[in-house]
Amino acid sequence: MSKNSCNRDEGELMYSDDELKDFASQILQKAEKQFNLSEAEVFIQSLSHMMGGIEYRTPKVFQITNRAGCAIRFFKNDELFFACFPLTSVFQELDNLEQIATYPIASKKFEFPEIKLSSSSVSNIYDKRIASLNEEEIYSLSYSMSEYEKTIDDIILDGSILFSLEKKVIANSTQALAFEKSTWCDISLRALYRGYDMISTSEKHLTSRQIPSSIASIVEDLVSETMQRSSLSETLTNLSVPIIFSPMAFSQIFSFSFVPLLKKPNTHKLSPLEFSPEFSLTDDGTVPGLPNSTAFDDEGISQAKTVVIKKGSLEQALNNSQFSQENEEKTGNSFRVKLFEIFPRNYQAYPDIFPSNLLVGEGQESYDQIINDVSEGIFVNSTQGYMTADYHSGTFKVSANDSYRVEQGVVAGTLPTFDVIGNIFELLSKSPRFSKDRKVVRPINTPYSILSPYVYTEETSIFL
Repeated sequence: MSKNSCNRDEGELMYSDDELKDFASQILQKAEKQFNLSEAEVFIQSLSHMMGGIEYRTPKVFQITNRAGCAIRFFKNDELFFACFPLTSVFQELDNLEQIATYPIASKKFEFPEIKLSSSSVSNIYDKRIASLNEEEIYSLSYSMSEYEKTIDDIILDGSILFSLEKKVIANSTQALAFEKSTWCDISLRALYRGYDMISTSEKHLTSRQIPSSIASIVEDLVSETMQRSSLSETLTNLSVPIIFSPMAFSQIFSFSFVPLLKKPNTHKLSPLEFSPEFSLTDDGTVPGLPNSTAFDDEGISQAKTVVIKKGSLEQALNNSQFSQENEEKTGNSFRVKLFEIFPRNYQAYPDIFPSNLLVGEGQESYDQIINDVSEGIFVNSTQGYMTADYHSGTFKVSANDSYRVEQGVVAGTLPTFDVIGNIFELLSKSPRFSKDRKVVRPINTPYSILSPYVYTEETSIFL
């Protein structure tokens, strides 16, 4: 392939590693020379999706998508500009960089950060098996799940399986270059059981950098869980009972009522608040195998372990180069995120501050111990409407669409859908109980994962 050329049909396979590195250097050099830029940054992303699954006993139509693009940030006349192009046409469109698809961004003057790589790269973010999967293998997996589902009476399985391969390259005016490739496996399954004139459901969501050892075991656990919860509970009479949120349910609420406050411009709202000393929160993009662990963020800064809240007190905000002081340590939390996509990282988005892997501190009790202490309560496994939560006030109103009555330490049966109203600040301030058991969740429509415990609270209201 000749210099300054990256022509390729959109449907072709992803670019090679060396091609992407060369493109980043060539684009940066051309932009700096042609427009006399003293500070510029080039970000290249190449992404491939393979998706299958099952829907009402039928394998879903296999889909494969490829995306490759380039984003450029640069200073000109004391203004910060941003532009993005498909990789197939970037060299042609680069000639008109100052006229097309650029706009000034309100920003203090900052130097693009020196790209720093971790002394040892994060392991287990690339799985050769995922990278080498083909259409036939994905369809075969979907078909085998459909066949498995037909052997189970009264259960309908529904879900999707997504495998992704991402490569990213970052080059800037420090003349350094960062390259990384990673893989994703995202499985979302739901089992539906009709009984007692109602539908009982259970859900399993798994996001991993590698293919799980057994998808069949995930299905078996899901079916077993659905059957155990399929007995109908009596109508609620006491609306002042405590609630135990599963890791999934708590993460859903937490993502939209609290997480936006962790970024540097917003943390002043957290400073005056007092939380329970049992509540601790860490952002860590260096843990091997967790969904959002990477060697560096989307500015080339090394991922880090950042203690955000320690024993109820705010310790440090998450930042990026644009929102940090000159000598302040960078936390490695600059990501290009296009929300409401299956794979939210996108070269078309301007870099902003987002968590990587949020780790909610574990408690002293197991989930079983917490449940055993409940004489009358509710277990909420999943919610709907959590994206309407207000992080300014901390209030949330969600529909508990997958919930169960707890009686004398036992999960007794399925409950009809009802509303839960609360305030995340009060929930985390007034004697919450966190379990030792924690699970990794990536809430839908978020670009990060949460390692969450089960959470017991008496600070919510229930409305039927």
